[in-house]
Amino acid sequence: MSFSPDWLALREPADHAARSPALLGRLERWVGGRDLRIVDLGSGTGSSWRALAPRLGGHWTLTDLDPVLLERMPAGVERRQVDLSAELEDMVVRADIVTGSALIDLVSAEWLDRLVAALAPSTAVYFALSYDGREDWSPAPPFEAQALAAFRQHQEGDKGFGPALGPGATQHLGAALAARGWQVSVADSPWRLGSGQRALIEALADGARDAVAETGALIGTELEAWWQARRTAQRASVGHLDLLALPPS
Repeated sequence: MSFSPDWLALREPADHAARSPALLGRLERWVGGRDLRIVDLGSGTGSSWRALAPRLGGHWTLTDLDPVLLERMPAGVERRQVDLSAELEDMVVRADIVTGSALIDLVSAEWLDRLVAALAPSTAVYFALSYDGREDWSPAPPFEAQALAAFRQHQEGDKGFGPALGPGATQHLGAALAARGWQVSVADSPWRLGSGQRALIEALADGARDAVAETGALIGTELEAWWQARRTAQRASVGHLDLLALPPS
């Protein structure tokens, strides 16, 4: 699957603000000024590079399947058009750091197991902003419990990498890495949205409406009332998790 450049631009400030400073600081200390090979999976237009490269340095490879997004990646950075469902192992096997954002909740357990199996023992892993299923909208919309349960179910559909793990992805990846000796840390990285993020609140409400409508959990006036309440919410919190796994000492 792919995302529009407009959506990626809209969410980028919230993404950058939400990243766990503790995990990013830990990764920066591990890098320690070394010039490392960093592979960013599912790069979109390069948001992870813009967030991390000033702190980590390194030689970056940005990857995506969508040629429109590849064209919008930063100039002067290596870009690769890659089908991550087929070419995952080739992309990560020689990396010093494998990273990505808002990615692993879209993939399957089998894909994450392939990723872990392909990693060199010296590789660090940093995946940020994985959706964890927790949301809080204020004022609370009607029918929120039914709609959120349906949205979580929708998140577990096939996004091109097999049945997605959705909110369970970070736990699955962390357990797989820990079993092979990586030092795994997980931290909350929620979006906390208010009046200054009105456009993002509305876009989230619109996207969730489409997903919930596909499930049939809410229809007609119930769906409309829930959607409108989310669209006009004063505040919203959308839960994400960041995962950092450093190689065995």
